[in-house]
Amino acid sequence: MSFFNRLRGRPPGKYPNGDAFKHAVMDAYGFTDAAKKILADTRCTVRNLHAPDGGGFWYGPEENRIELFGIQAEAAIHEMAHAWADLTGFYDEYSKEWDRWPTLNRTFRADVRRAAEEKDAQYPRICFIAGEYEFGNPQTGFPGMFENDSERFAGLASGAMADPLRMPPYIRRWYLQLFRGNIQPLAGS
Repeated sequence: MSFFNRLRGRPPGKYPNGDAFKHAVMDAYGFTDAAKKILADTRCTVRNLHAPDGGGFWYGPEENRIELFGIQAEAAIHEMAHAWADLTGFYDEYSKEWDRWPTLNRTFRADVRRAAEEKDAQYPRICFIAGEYEFGNPQTGFPGMFENDSERFAGLASGAMADPLRMPPYIRRWYLQLFRGNIQPLAGS
């Protein structure tokens, strides 16, 4: 983009701001009414409201803020899953590495390990992701998640694109207060 094009105003994006995108994702991807209420005060900013760039950050319950790089639904689902889990007390144990709020749920982790080991053919994507999280991938150099239950939870949420029916029942049960199904994907994200 040339210097002069940068000076020109850009046309408004599909969403006027990050909070509008957050609400569109929650509606389109079947967040429960209770989850919407919990996430209502979570601020959401988007760096680029014109492109479906992935990635983002959850700044924790103290700031109650999400930052997304673009308008990608998968990234929004992932960061909102982080927020929901922290705001609802999903984690019941502090880790040795992080003492600001709980980030571990060993019962949930055992269910993720079960999915990794059983490799249920009805749920190939979730079992694959669970396998990567539990055992790593020597071909890519990914070591696995170790004690990182918060990434397990958010990663499976976005890996299933908020659809509990893509998850084995023993994993699905952990997400039923967050997602109800009835997915109507957003175009262009």
